[in-house]
Amino acid sequence: MTENKNTWGGKREGAGRRPKAHDGTERKMRSTRASDEEWELIKEFAQLLKDSPEKAKKALQDLKK
Repeated sequence: MTENKNTWGGKREGAGRRPKAHDGTERKMRSTRASDEEWELIKEFAQLLKDSPEKAKKALQDLKK
């Protein structure tokens, strides 16, 4: 048999199923329009939400008051 030298297929970094949310559901791709400044805030809040969902919920409730 000849040796396969192409890079198609096989195990590679970044492949596979994406991580699930804390509650076990799949994270879906979403899109929105935002300025660069707004996007930085969105990214910061998204990271807080992923790291500590309870803190993010509390922060959002506090902002709504």
